[in-house]
Amino acid sequence: MPGRPDESDQDGCTDGVRLGVMTTESADRAFAGNDMSAARWFAEQPAWWEDHYAGAVDQAVEFLSGDGISLAGSRVLDLGCGDGIISLGLLRRGGAAEVTGIDLVDVDLPFLQRVATAHGEPALREDERLRFRRSEPDMVPLPDESVDIVTAWSVFEHVSEPAKLLADVKRVLRPGGVLFIQIWPMFNSEHGSHLWPWFDVPFQHHVLDDAQMREHLRGRIGDAQLAEAMYDLYKSCNGATVDDLQAALVDAGLYLAKVELQSNAFHVPPELQRVPISKLGISGVKLLAVRQ
Repeated sequence: MPGRPDESDQDGCTDGVRLGVMTTESADRAFAGNDMSAARWFAEQPAWWEDHYAGAVDQAVEFLSGDGISLAGSRVLDLGCGDGIISLGLLRRGGAAEVTGIDLVDVDLPFLQRVATAHGEPALREDERLRFRRSEPDMVPLPDESVDIVTAWSVFEHVSEPAKLLADVKRVLRPGGVLFIQIWPMFNSEHGSHLWPWFDVPFQHHVLDDAQMREHLRGRIGDAQLAEAMYDLYKSCNGATVDDLQAALVDAGLYLAKVELQSNAFHVPPELQRVPISKLGISGVKLLAVRQ
């Protein structure tokens, strides 16, 4: 998967989705449920549980409820479920009838149990309608028209072929079913490398080349294995813009119904003076799409 824009990108930012394939080893270092993956490092940060079990779920519920859509009683697919915290929140906090979480790596259930109970939540029960499945890239391992709502929180910036995956999302949605997508940070924005804990200066992924990014991470983190995992996380970013995401949704046959863009004040580095503000300034997006 690509990270820094190609030399041919004259404005220094990505134009279109940069396709690539992560190796199994690099995917495991970036996303797997083990103590030395980048994903696990983030999941163990103090605010992670609250930001995802409560914050992400509540934001999804609010965004959907604005159009009269409720998770209550729904069959929900949590696409790219990662550590499973959001999936659990969709079931318990969102009131879904059943939740299926899928990802390219296995969910670490002992870790999920541990963090849930540590934050005052009851342990997972066998009779709860929460299940996790491992998936293949750009595929959803569920039957046709088997879910009402699909959620994807901070997922589609890591997908190698968004239109292909979205076509399979459409397949598993019932007619009238909906897809909620959230992305933060967008790749071209100031924290788009996904490595903001390790860089004091924003936009460095548009200024440094890959070798410099890797060298900086090794020096800043001090743990070679974790540094490589963070580098793999960075390289997993596909560089998609909101326009790329819109095109992928339409190409997949989904109807784009609602969009909310996120932005904030930021300083423009000297190297990026000619980069369109529309690229640098959109830091995140939420959207709602419908299978008609």
